[in-house]
Amino acid sequence: MFAAALKAPRIAEVLAGSDWVFADGVSVRMIAKRRGTPFPERMAGPTFLMKACEYGVRHGWRHFFYGGAAGVAERLAERVTTRFPGLQVAGVFCPPFRALSTEEDEAICDMLERAEPTILWVALGSPRQELWVDEHKQRLKVPFVFPVGAAFDFHAGARPWAPGWVRRVGLEWLFRMCTGGRRIFIRNCRCVSQVALFIALDRFRHSNGV
Repeated sequence: MFAAALKAPRIAEVLAGSDWVFADGVSVRMIAKRRGTPFPERMAGPTFLMKACEYGVRHGWRHFFYGGAAGVAERLAERVTTRFPGLQVAGVFCPPFRALSTEEDEAICDMLERAEPTILWVALGSPRQELWVDEHKQRLKVPFVFPVGAAFDFHAGARPWAPGWVRRVGLEWLFRMCTGGRRIFIRNCRCVSQVALFIALDRFRHSNGV
């Protein structure tokens, strides 16, 4: 998302207008530290989803899983309810991978509200999911709505998640390039190049007092 926000004002606007923004990528943490505003840790979508599921069992939270490829949300729901006994699943739904009509969109919103989730998890791919949340946040009467990227795929077993040590050293982007197929490889090459250029220019400006 950081790379997308660098080149798309609309994405930057969506992030700035969000109630909460978690630092997922290692690059954001590096820049924050150099600018004197460090934060304690990264909080990636897949990690946050698991923590929220575990914590929510004790508080009766209801989870709705919206998005992912066909069958992924169902497998995810099965896995998290097995891992966290007592977890409440309000529903799952995989929308078609195309633009929805006004009638379809309204029907989906009605379905989500009838399910009465505490948390709506959205996995439509970035930045589509962030735009979807921004466009629907006033329409949906759901307490919490979180876009979580590839979290559905990772925890449903549809795609491999980087080992813990890889995530800790900040090389998850490289792992995903090697395991995510051609589309992810090309996307990450582009994103890494853009972020690396931004970091280099940012370092130059600050070292020269610009």
